[in-house]
Amino acid sequence: MNHEFEQNKLPGKTKYSGRRRTTTRKSGFKAHPDTSGGEFRPVQIKPIFLKAGKTKEISIRLPTQTKGEFVGFGGWFCSNAPVTVEVRGKFPGRLLMKAYPFPNWSKVGSMWICDASISEVTIIFTALKDTQLATYEFRGGIVEHRHYDAARPALFGNMYQFSPEALFIAKPGELRETPPEYHIAETPDFTLHLKSCNRCGRYLPINVQDERATLSFSNHCVAPHRRPCSHKGFGLLTNPDTGVTLKLDFGFQLECRFCKKFEVNAALNPQRTSAQMKEDGARRRAFELLLMELFGESPQLRYRHQHGTELTDDIFEKFGRKCFKCDAEFDSPNEMDLDHTRPLALLWPLDGTATALCGDCNSEKRDRSPVDFYTPAELVELSKITGIAIKELQNPTPNLAAIKLLANKLDWFFDEFLRKPEMLEERDEKVTGELLVKAIQKVLNKCEGGAPFDLQLEHDKRR
Repeated sequence: MNHEFEQNKLPGKTKYSGRRRTTTRKSGFKAHPDTSGGEFRPVQIKPIFLKAGKTKEISIRLPTQTKGEFVGFGGWFCSNAPVTVEVRGKFPGRLLMKAYPFPNWSKVGSMWICDASISEVTIIFTALKDTQLATYEFRGGIVEHRHYDAARPALFGNMYQFSPEALFIAKPGELRETPPEYHIAETPDFTLHLKSCNRCGRYLPINVQDERATLSFSNHCVAPHRRPCSHKGFGLLTNPDTGVTLKLDFGFQLECRFCKKFEVNAALNPQRTSAQMKEDGARRRAFELLLMELFGESPQLRYRHQHGTELTDDIFEKFGRKCFKCDAEFDSPNEMDLDHTRPLALLWPLDGTATALCGDCNSEKRDRSPVDFYTPAELVELSKITGIAIKELQNPTPNLAAIKLLANKLDWFFDEFLRKPEMLEERDEKVTGELLVKAIQKVLNKCEGGAPFDLQLEHDKRR
C-alpha cells in the first residue's frame, strides 16, 4: 500500500462535517467460524479431448417445479482452445456467460423464479478446433436458501448473474451426458483454484492467472495506487493444508458474490439514512449541472445540435437494440438505460459514446469504469462500437477537456457556480458546493502526473 498517498488524501467528508462518524450500521450476520476468507485450495481437473467440430453435452433433467420456487443451473469450464457454448431449453431467465481465454476458467448458468415448470436444459460445448475441455460442478434443480425467504423482491431481478455460485440446490435435477464424442485427454490436468468465503464457508472458483477474470468473488484493490493488494486475506491467500501462500495483485473480497449481495449489501443498504442517499444524489446532480454549464448546454441537446438526431435513438440502433452486457433485447429505446460508459464520477458527460444497458446491468455497473465491469473481450468490442480507444477503456482517466474548461473558468466557478441556490443547499451541516469541491479534487488527483491544480486549496483561500 502507498502509505504516503493514504495519509495525504482528503478524509472523506469530514473537513466540513467534523470528525468521521462512528460505525452506525451492522449487517447482523457473522463470519463463518471455520474460514477467514483468506484460504485457497488448488484442485486438479481431468480434461477431455474434443476434435474440431465435436461436442460435449451436459443435460439436466429438472425436478417438477412449483410456481414461485427458485430454479437454476450452471457450472464452470475451461478450454485451451475456443469453444462455443449453447444452452437449449425454454427457461425464462436470462443466461449468464462469462468466457475467458485459457488458462482462465469461465462460467455459464441462469436462475429464475418459476412461473411454469420446465423439464430440461442442455449445455452444449462445440470445439472450433482440437480442444481440451474441463468442467467443474455442473448442476441444476430447485434452489432454496434462508435469504430468499425474507429478502426484498427487488433483489431478485438480477439473480441470473449470481449463477452458479448461488445454486444452493435443495432438489437436484438428474445430470447426464449424451453419448460421448470425445475421449480423456492424455495430458496434465487443468488446475482450478478455490477460495474460501468468510460468510458461507464454501470454497468457490477464482482465476489467479488473470484476477480481473472474476468468477465467484469481486476484486478488492483495483485502483493502480492500491496495487498490489497488501491486505492480508484479500491479497495474500494461504493453503490451510500445506501452508503455501499465494500473492495476488488485485486480491479478492472476503465474501463470495452471493454473500456480498445478501449478507452485506442487502442488509446494510436499507440502513442508509435518507440524508446519505440525498447526499449521493446531490453530488451526482452537481456533477451533471457543472458539466452542462461548462459545455454550454445539456449533453442530449448538444448531441442533437451536432448530429441532427436524438442520442437515445442512435445508441439504441448502434447497439443492435439490445443490452451490451447480457444481450437482453429491447422493444423500444424506452426500455434501454443509457450508461455513461466512462463514469460521471470522472467528469464524463452522457454523449455519443454512451452504452446501451438493461436496468439490471446498469445497476450492477453503477459508477464503475469499463475495465472494472467488462471482460477483456467485451472491452475490445465496446471500443469498436463507441469509438473510445481501448487504452482509455482499460486505463480510465478523468475527462481532461472538462478539467481544462474548469481551470480556465475558476473565477466563474467560485463566484457564480458555487453561489447557485443548488450549491448552497445544506443538509446535516454539509453544503452541496463544498462536497462538490472535494469530489472534484479527488478527480483531479487521478490525473496522470497528479492534480493539474489544487481546487481545494483555492477554495480554502477564497472562503
